[in-house]
Amino acid sequence: MVVSAFGYSAQALSLVAIPLYLTTIGAEGYGLIVTVMALMGYLGFADAGLSWGSMILIAQAHGRDGRREIAHIVRHSAVLAAGSGLIVALAVGAVLIAAGAGWRLPMFVKHPEADRLILIAGIQLGLNLQFGVFYNVFQGLQESYWAGVYQGLARLLGLGGAMLAAWYTRSVEAVMLVQLGMTALSGVAAAIHARHRHPWAFAPGSWSDATQYRAQLRIGGKNFLLQIGRTLSGTAPTLGISSIIGPAAVPFYTVPTTLLSLFYTPINTWSASMQSAYGEAWVSGDHGWVRDAFKRSLERALIFGGLGLALFLSLGDSFIRIWTHQRLSLDAAMAASVTGIVLTATLLSAGQFLLTGLNRHGRAAVAEIANGSLALVMVVLAVRSLGLGAVGIGVVGAAMITSAWVLRREIAAQLGPGSFPGIRFVLKVCVATAAATVAAKFIQFGASGDGLRTVLQLLVAGCAGGAVYFGTALGFRLVAFGEAAAFGWKLRERVFAARP
Repeated sequence: MVVSAFGYSAQALSLVAIPLYLTTIGAEGYGLIVTVMALMGYLGFADAGLSWGSMILIAQAHGRDGRREIAHIVRHSAVLAAGSGLIVALAVGAVLIAAGAGWRLPMFVKHPEADRLILIAGIQLGLNLQFGVFYNVFQGLQESYWAGVYQGLARLLGLGGAMLAAWYTRSVEAVMLVQLGMTALSGVAAAIHARHRHPWAFAPGSWSDATQYRAQLRIGGKNFLLQIGRTLSGTAPTLGISSIIGPAAVPFYTVPTTLLSLFYTPINTWSASMQSAYGEAWVSGDHGWVRDAFKRSLERALIFGGLGLALFLSLGDSFIRIWTHQRLSLDAAMAASVTGIVLTATLLSAGQFLLTGLNRHGRAAVAEIANGSLALVMVVLAVRSLGLGAVGIGVVGAAMITSAWVLRREIAAQLGPGSFPGIRFVLKVCVATAAATVAAKFIQFGASGDGLRTVLQLLVAGCAGGAVYFGTALGFRLVAFGEAAAFGWKLRERVFAARP
């Protein structure tokens, strides 16, 4: 709940931040920031899954009430974090030296100011790796809410401060410096709190246990391949667009993607949280529960996501025009691309989280690396040949050839038949989505201005589309009426129980 609250608060603030950035630092400046942060995703490989590995070891030791063991793990994880930070520093230094010699990456050839931005982002990444030691202590000791508070504050304060910096300075560099400062401030506060709350976890002692280093490397390495693949596929659209067309075109992809992703945030959070449940049930031999739970999770993802798609396809262009004060728009080709990319990523993540929980994700990780690598190539070819709106062809095409095919085969092999929603179910969701799209578009009356009347039209159209969608879903029995009524009664009981 803590993490979700901060996440949605940041997303709500971003609804104000994005048009503000476009007004103050311009589409090119905003696109430059997004491109630099995408590049940092690759430098994040320096972590190599070590943060995840140390957190798991701390949690296991906590289950055994092994305080001395936890302190031993923390000391060694701090050494590994320092090594990861050193790798980031060397990588950033190499990029800057190459840039000074005239060897800039394609997206930065016309933007020498990107050198300073890369340095700022590199320092921020290095600090995050060091503060990760303290966040992992909170998470491993079942106090994830404290990690959520400090990381959420870093995000919210960084975003708020960046907005002020953009308003007063019109400087991309100032925006990123403020975000760096808030990251450092929150990280220092988390470190002080962790040491004060659990001083025994930071007790001095040996830091040269080779067995402990191997344990953290082995556990962290299991997820490192997935991290690489997700980073490659996730950054392929941004880097491809920026390289071929330029940073100024990046917001035409990232802004609608941010908008549609709002509907899929709870779905992705749910899929991630199910990993431990899948693993526990699988080890206990309850394979049928795993199969049914995974299938129902996919069905709910399709149902909830269908409403988001209907509203996005019908109202997305008008909303984005109002949101960005006519600086950006959404054409049909980009809407189709964003829809394909977000939906594909959500379904692939659900399958990957399942296999991770079952500890059967080796082939899926290799396939995801192939997916990301192929996406980098196919996005460039698609955008160069067909234009900006074809970015989805590259991303979705690469996924279908690699990860989607491998995941379906691996999941079917582990869970057996009946692991996925049926074709009839998918067709019913498509019909409900189409009906809601038509209804919302019809009531919209071609709203395209910035006035209050247009905003009200969008609200009415959105409500009408939602009503048609849920009415169709109930008619098709996609959502059981009894289940919906039970949810309503449960919610009512909780509300009244919360009253004094």
